[in-house]
Amino acid sequence: MRVGIDARSLRRGPPGVATYVRHLLEELPYLDPWDRTWPRNNLFWNQLWGLWGQLFRQWRLYHAPAYTSPLVNVRPVVLTVHDVAYLARPEWYPYRLDPVRRGYYRRSLQTARRIIVPSRFSRDEITSRFPPLADRVHVVPLGVGKEFYPDSEGARRVAESRRLPERYLLHVGDLHPRRKVEWIIAAGRRLGFPVVLVGRRLAEIPVDLGTVTVLSDLSLEDLRGVYSGAELFVYPSLYEGFGLPLLEAMACGVPVAAVTCGSIPEVCGDAAVLVPPDPEALVEGVREARNRRAELAEAGLRRAGEFSWRRTARLTEEVYHQACR
Repeated sequence: MRVGIDARSLRRGPPGVATYVRHLLEELPYLDPWDRTWPRNNLFWNQLWGLWGQLFRQWRLYHAPAYTSPLVNVRPVVLTVHDVAYLARPEWYPYRLDPVRRGYYRRSLQTARRIIVPSRFSRDEITSRFPPLADRVHVVPLGVGKEFYPDSEGARRVAESRRLPERYLLHVGDLHPRRKVEWIIAAGRRLGFPVVLVGRRLAEIPVDLGTVTVLSDLSLEDLRGVYSGAELFVYPSLYEGFGLPLLEAMACGVPVAAVTCGSIPEVCGDAAVLVPPDPEALVEGVREARNRRAELAEAGLRRAGEFSWRRTARLTEEVYHQACR
């Protein structure tokens, strides 16, 4: 079986989708990564190259790994939808959200033969809004790669090269309002910890970032070092379809404090301190996580071990076979 997969994310992101596609390609050798540099417009690219590949590259099916797919298809399409933030909380959506984009997202859902989501939370978000799609939606959790592990030497190296604080609270993920990084900064000030943020700034953040270390475009080695050197990983996101950085932090042996929103409890299980989405509660959560640091680090390593990209690929392969029936 030869399966085409949109691989544009490997060249230009977003980082989470690129991680997802890269690991599927490593685990499923029959995937055919498909990328063309023009046009940059996603709608036009899908209609031109998505259909062209289906016609001429002898694919059995086509996997669109990030929300949208061609409007016209001659092969079955498997669509991955990581969340439906654009419907649930459009005010938090970090990209321009006009009627064309909304309509295109919905049309892609409706034309897909099968829909992959990374969590039960995302499945329920979709099926509550589109009940006729319920039989097509399959939960396939994401994984964490072997490139993430406790790395004290890498932590020392990246701390020196990036001039990081000796101990810091860490957040990894693109910066926009739903991630509530201002709560992390406030908690750090209250408890005497500097803050390191890793991610692209996709929207205005209602806080002065001048006293905060902001990093982006890190290599995997540097990212592992930044994780490994953190005192705590703090994730007060108000809406997440999965939350890969949670698993990456745990795999690096970093205790996690997060909020009880979206898929976060589903991913973390009992391996993190989870608090209500409130800035004062987050301060207490960070304090508790620090007091339980060794216990949570061990629990996080066990939890991360339950999620592998091999399992993600195996479950994805089952969806492919169902889409071909």
